[in-house]
Amino acid sequence: MHTLNISRLGLSCVLVLGMAQAAHAAQRLLPATTSDQVPTLLSTQPAPKGVIERKPVTFAWALDPTAALTQPAPLAADSREYWQTVDAATLAKGVDLPMTTAGALIRISPAQGAAPLPADALSFTAGRRSIAIAQLADAQSLQQAGMPVSNGTQVLRLGAGSGAGHVQLRATNARGNYVVHVFEPTSDIVLNAQANRNAVLAGQTMRVSIVASRAAQALPLQAQALLVAPDGSNAPVKVQRATDGSLEAIFTPALRNNRVAGLWELQVFGMLGDTPRDVRTAFAVGQPTARFNGSVAQSADLHVSLPVQAASAGRYEARGTLYATAPDGQLRAVSEAHAAAWMQPGQHTLQLPFSKAHLPSGYGAPYELQQLELHDQSRMAPLEIRAHAARF
Repeated sequence: MHTLNISRLGLSCVLVLGMAQAAHAAQRLLPATTSDQVPTLLSTQPAPKGVIERKPVTFAWALDPTAALTQPAPLAADSREYWQTVDAATLAKGVDLPMTTAGALIRISPAQGAAPLPADALSFTAGRRSIAIAQLADAQSLQQAGMPVSNGTQVLRLGAGSGAGHVQLRATNARGNYVVHVFEPTSDIVLNAQANRNAVLAGQTMRVSIVASRAAQALPLQAQALLVAPDGSNAPVKVQRATDGSLEAIFTPALRNNRVAGLWELQVFGMLGDTPRDVRTAFAVGQPTARFNGSVAQSADLHVSLPVQAASAGRYEARGTLYATAPDGQLRAVSEAHAAAWMQPGQHTLQLPFSKAHLPSGYGAPYELQQLELHDQSRMAPLEIRAHAARF
């Protein structure tokens, strides 16, 4: 009888402790911030084509808690260049090229069907003063060096007589249209464009800040912008004044017929006084094919389980960084873990195999899961990104 009572007591304790552990382990992800990326409505896409790994994979490794971790910042594109598309008649009369410094590099590329322009057909003047060509490279030498240029392209550097002011480019025997690219590598007049994130989901808002400067001092700026999809389709984007007085472009990429996921560009055409500058910034746009379902659980051995809702068949990967409390009470990164698996549409779970073996001496609870990400590996798209995901 005494033994039976102990058995019942032991069973009750196990059940109670198990329930308490489960209740403690299962919780909601922390609320997303404005800098996080979280899918809302999911998109059903055709199954990806090609040979894609189906075997589940998990791995984790210890981190040095004394080493600082940094996240890649969105691309900040700087420009000291601009482009013009001109026709043969304009080249015969003279194309005006504003310059801010000596030694500009100029590339002249014939469009499809245009006649190539040999070097002796080109001339440069500033007023009545002739400007020398210091260096010249034709399409053949550029292609041999690995530069992807069209046949008939000429790249040259202006020499004696060049400098700040307006230069006239003229060409004889031109036929068709040409792209003239001016690059001033030593100029202190710069146009900058930076997106607020490296990737965005279709239907979500992207913001690109646009600023101009001379010798690091802000300059007045007028600008227009064009959003270009990977398939070459494009649409104008409104450029407006931000609260701090700078310019910004705010837009929502839309994937049409599921054909243009990938790397997009925002092309910005600016005028800094009478100096033109064009800049391009790139970012990825993907379809929201899956998401975390909002809950997370941590086991006694520090493994973290993440339920995933998949709307489209594909291979999905979760990754995250575990922070532990150091002896001085500060949170520091101690482990990185990744997990990936093929999923059919429905509910699934990915488990990040963090390990107690990765804890340095004196480190322990409370823990925090940071930089939690969900990726669609089969479509090369980051789906969900949370800087601070959970505390245990």
